[in-house]
Amino acid sequence: EVENQHETFPRMVLALGISLVAIFLVLLIQFRNLKEPLVIMASIPLSVFGAMLGLLVTRNPFGFTAFMGMISLCGIVVRNAIILVDYIKERRRKGASISEAAMEAGARRLRPIFLTTMAAAVGVLPMILSGSKLWSPLASVIALGLVFSMLFTLLLIPVLYVVVMERKAKTKAFRAAIAGML
Repeated sequence: EVENQHETFPRMVLALGISLVAIFLVLLIQFRNLKEPLVIMASIPLSVFGAMLGLLVTRNPFGFTAFMGMISLCGIVVRNAIILVDYIKERRRKGASISEAAMEAGARRLRPIFLTTMAAAVGVLPMILSGSKLWSPLASVIALGLVFSMLFTLLLIPVLYVVVMERKAKTKAFRAAIAGML
């Protein structure tokens, strides 16, 4: 198994890299700017702590299927951040300030994000409880990775969005002021 891991690990890292680039490109095409996809992609590292904790709690090794779970988790986790950012943008179009829109997004999207995340986490619970050497590591990475990323995403993504977008607004205002002086 160790020999197999040494052989497949570089390929899995490449697959993870390709999936992250693909996710970013899809977000870039959808949002048509660089800052919002970067804010959304910030939710991915928030899931790593939960994924590792899932492996520790269930005493599963970090092997091939756990790595597959990490790749899957990256795709699933961005959904919560997309939901938040999309709602913030919707509220901004209706005239809310950046910080008001971000706070409202966290409050209004808490329930749907919580329900979908917990449904996915509970859905893989039978695979964890089976104790299977194949499926249990994958499921423990997905389940706890989703739960932790949900908590961190609901707290940090709105804050990060406000920080990034207010900085962008201040830069635009500064440039306009300089242009007006010239």
